[in-house]
Amino acid sequence: MNRTAIHSPKNSHNQQLGARGEAIAAGYLEGLGFRILERNWRNRSGELDLIARDGDTLVAVEVKTRSGTGYGNPLEAITTQKMARLRRLLLDWVRAAGERGVGLRVDAVGVTLHGDDRPRIDHLRGIS
Repeated sequence: MNRTAIHSPKNSHNQQLGARGEAIAAGYLEGLGFRILERNWRNRSGELDLIARDGDTLVAVEVKTRSGTGYGNPLEAITTQKMARLRRLLLDWVRAAGERGVGLRVDAVGVTLHGDDRPRIDHLRGIS
C-alpha cells in the first residue's frame, strides 16, 4: 500500500516549533559544555532528537517544545515507555557509531516559548 504523508498547516507549525526548540536546547546544552554529536538520528525503532557528549558520558536528549503552558509543562509528555525507547535507541546509536568505554545517560529538555519572551528551559538529567 502506498502511503502519502499529509502536510497540514498544523503539522508544518509543529515541525517548525520542534525544530526551533531543538535549536534552543542544543545552544543551551553547548553553553553548559556539552558537545552536540548528532541531531535527529533515527533508525527503524525511532528517533533521538539530540545526541551529545557531556564529559565522558554520551547523552541522548529528548526535546519537548510548547508554545505556551496551556497543555502543561512540555516534560510531562515523556512517558515511562518513551524513556525505555530512548534508552534502547541510545544503545543502538552507540553500536552504530562504534563508541566504547563511556557512560550513557538520557536527559530531557523542555522548551516553553511565550511570544517574544525569553524561552523557558527545563533540563532533567538522567531521566532513564
